[in-house]
Amino acid sequence: MTPPGAPSPLSWLHPFLALLATAFLAHTATLGLRSRERGGAPLRASHARRAPLAGGLMLVVFLAGLASALWLRPDLEVAGSIHFRIGLALTCVLGATALLSRRVAIQPLARRLHPALGLLALLLAALQVFFGLRLLRL
Repeated sequence: MTPPGAPSPLSWLHPFLALLATAFLAHTATLGLRSRERGGAPLRASHARRAPLAGGLMLVVFLAGLASALWLRPDLEVAGSIHFRIGLALTCVLGATALLSRRVAIQPLARRLHPALGLLALLLAALQVFFGLRLLRL
């Protein structure tokens, strides 16, 4: 049982999952970037297999953060923080990146935009860590 006033162990679920998902997202992005080098076709296939999982994990983390704010942190305004807004933007960017991935093989614009959006997603994920640390109850 958690002592009164102490953070619930559940309050650590979102940050822990976010850390794992961000690391997996970064790994998946490096596979995509390295696949552009000569001999990178196997990496491209690995990137294509892992990217949907990375995007799905980030969506789960976003929803876990929303649930955490609603149920475990009544002191927070749910959609009022920059952390929430960046998380929403990250989720949208990853969705757009996933949609573009279907066109990469046939459309030059998609081939140029897909890695740029992937890098934007990594930047947003890094910002999420920074702004999320301020919300932790230590």
